[in-house]
Amino acid sequence: MSDCEIAILLPNIGDEQPQQRKRKLESPGSSGAAPIQSFPKVDYNPWDDDEVDPVTEKEYNRQFLESDGFDVDYFYHPYGDSQVPHIMEDKYDYPYDIGLFSRLGLHCYNIEKGTSLKLAAINKYNDEMRFTRCLCYHITLEAIDTSNNSLCDFQTCVFKDFFPEQASYVAQTEISRLKVPSGPRSTFSGPGRRWKEDGVDDYYKGKMPKWLTKDEMAAISTKGKFYELQESDLQGNEWLHMYAEFAFHYKWMAHESNLRPFLPLEIKKVIIQTKEESQPCMKLKANNAIFYIIFKGNGDPSGAPVEYHAVVRKTMDGSPGHICLEVDCLAYKSC
Repeated sequence: MSDCEIAILLPNIGDEQPQQRKRKLESPGSSGAAPIQSFPKVDYNPWDDDEVDPVTEKEYNRQFLESDGFDVDYFYHPYGDSQVPHIMEDKYDYPYDIGLFSRLGLHCYNIEKGTSLKLAAINKYNDEMRFTRCLCYHITLEAIDTSNNSLCDFQTCVFKDFFPEQASYVAQTEISRLKVPSGPRSTFSGPGRRWKEDGVDDYYKGKMPKWLTKDEMAAISTKGKFYELQESDLQGNEWLHMYAEFAFHYKWMAHESNLRPFLPLEIKKVIIQTKEESQPCMKLKANNAIFYIIFKGNGDPSGAPVEYHAVVRKTMDGSPGHICLEVDCLAYKSC
């Protein structure tokens, strides 16, 4: 980093409350995506009526249990804990953040199965507020298998937290799988969806590491826990760009900017920190690792030249369909 890259250009949005996704149908121009079909309009003001129809609630619970939350009708609950479905009118034109979460679910599946699925389209998603600040998304999408160009239906459930104690932003999958038909289940998947804290080494827990100092950068070699990626390492590993996009999305999340015009991001440097793999070339395949990423956008929402320094901690707890990204990001004025 040169001497002129010293002043933080953008405020840390941890100091401001992010705007939650609106529950009503917005105009097409408000998000840059195609219109989304809203849930059926109710003929009463739910905030003036805290009573719940037990028959409707029972049907909603049945739908949730038999589809694991992916295929449900809208059901108003006065105390939250219910999902709002969104049907995409154009499955190829979807909100940017929903696309990111979809790619994270596919990334998890590809790691576990050795596949090469890529996002093709999003059919629908349900969102649910948890604990007043956290959002959970059940996303049904179409993916293309790049090994044979075949399409498949895919489901992922992604939980995001705005201001957790250890990082500025967290995205964590609870389900990442090929689509399962809805119907009566012999067992409920709920307990299996919970993140297993004891499945992650303590080395990857706690406060996020700070950005590397100049001396630490200069001392990095191909030995030990650190490895600086070569240009060839970036080829064929699109998910590294996705990690950078999560940091970019986090930095501009409170502004509800449409970030697509500023893609693709230009990755200038990636350093991996992990204790799992001894060979440098294998560190990219580690299930648990910390990524120090320097990147720039294709232009910038601020209108100024900006370089981003992101720390992304990736962990997997060993449960099928589980991956977690913790993100911190700073923005610096660039020469």
